[in-house]
Amino acid sequence: MKLAPPCGRRALLAALLLLPVATVFAQDPQDQSPQKPEAALDTHPTADTTKPGPEQEFFAKRAGEYTRTVKFVAQPNADANASTGTSKISVALGGRFIVEENNDTVFGRPVSGTRIYGFNNSTKQYEAVWMYTGSTAMIFLTGASSDGGKTVDFSGMTQNLRGGKVPLHATMRQIDDNQFVVTLMSTGADGKEAAFQETTYTRKK
Repeated sequence: MKLAPPCGRRALLAALLLLPVATVFAQDPQDQSPQKPEAALDTHPTADTTKPGPEQEFFAKRAGEYTRTVKFVAQPNADANASTGTSKISVALGGRFIVEENNDTVFGRPVSGTRIYGFNNSTKQYEAVWMYTGSTAMIFLTGASSDGGKTVDFSGMTQNLRGGKVPLHATMRQIDDNQFVVTLMSTGADGKEAAFQETTYTRKK
């Protein structure tokens, strides 16, 4: 079998390379409709997730001034050794959050704290940040409710005096329009969870 001369081979190669191009241009013009660009991914949050909803509205009902009674329930004579203080709860950022500022006298010493509560419409979780003058740490909590916010179970991590992490469980329970209770629980060395502090808020009249 004889090979084609070099000029013939070059002509054959050019014809093969041009064949796909010729095929494209030979297609029916009606089939050459422009491709539609892919829809851009919408990264903007929807209006429903940015505006306050029923969970935030329920929190907002707590706005006002309260007296606080703090009991360290794990200690003997907890009722007799209860501490007292005051709390002011305000609505912030157009109803999206509530901010609590409290002042107590605990075992004869003044203690102040700030707590921020909200409901994350995107994650469907309750969220809270707690701070107080007994520490420079911030405690972050997330929670859930099965009764529309009347009872919220929060969980998070706190630190002991040595810097070790300690699980913290808190429940916020609405008694009525003028009273709610926050109970703090932790897990002991035996692996059992027990309450160690209970704070009752009573609206001032």
